[in-house]
Amino acid sequence: MPAIATGLKPSDLADHVGDGLAAFEGIVMPTRAQLTAVRQMHSLLKMGEKQPEGQQRRAYRYLHQSGAGKSTCAKILVAFVESEAGYDPATRPVLHVTLSTTGTPKSLASSILDALGDNYSTRGEAELLLRRVRQGLKDLQVKLLIIDELNHFKQKSLATDAANTIKNILSLGWVPIVLMGTTDAQSLFANNRELKNRCAPQVVLAPYGDSAADEGEWARLLGRIDAAMVQRQIVRRHSGLGEEGLAAKLRLCSNGLIGEFHNILMTALEATLLADEDSIGYQRLVDAVDAWCMSDATIDRNFLKDA
Repeated sequence: MPAIATGLKPSDLADHVGDGLAAFEGIVMPTRAQLTAVRQMHSLLKMGEKQPEGQQRRAYRYLHQSGAGKSTCAKILVAFVESEAGYDPATRPVLHVTLSTTGTPKSLASSILDALGDNYSTRGEAELLLRRVRQGLKDLQVKLLIIDELNHFKQKSLATDAANTIKNILSLGWVPIVLMGTTDAQSLFANNRELKNRCAPQVVLAPYGDSAADEGEWARLLGRIDAAMVQRQIVRRHSGLGEEGLAAKLRLCSNGLIGEFHNILMTALEATLLADEDSIGYQRLVDAVDAWCMSDATIDRNFLKDA
């Protein structure tokens, strides 16, 4: 159990920890691969803008293990598009939809309607809901549809029908689509060649490996995150996250996944803020890896404990 600062009243301590964690969640440091993916998505949006209405649209696939940074790409693109000159806040140029777990054509349509702000997103049969989807996309001037958690279709009895619905949205030229999910969703394309043929080749958001280039980029990324935490006054001093030896061990602990590292650091930061310490100490990181990674068996040993 982390030490708790005794110099702060409980209410002040809660504010201190909550403010710090909220500020940390606001830090977005895109990786090189994420920036490439965002540029690809934006190009797909621009391509759709220039196509005549009713012409077949294309899709991109981002199917990777959890923590690779897929959903962050969507958030970066949404923020970028909504910051452009001439953006109308009454529109939704990029619509980021998270699929429900039922994996049916109706749940696909209702998930899209929910993201569009429809208060009756589950009322009606699938065909009726899809007509409302079409109208909603037009009304809010959606130029790119991002469907996240595509793996929810895996091994569902109506997965083929749901995949055909996505294929038909593309074929009818409603809107270009970005498809995101874990590698479990690969079977959706293997079993539906027509959908696969409407998609560009799989886009890679690979974890950081042990090449010199990957190790160097990873260390620089962690150094930028460390600096951002001080700049935003989340902690008072740098924690040395970008130092070569520590960065390398944190890469191994997180399997090179930026999302996994985020969770490790969040756990260590919470303990640091609770104790009102100046920076994230080494032992805080050791404990966070034990709590986050070792307990879930995502790694078989805590590399931070190696000599």
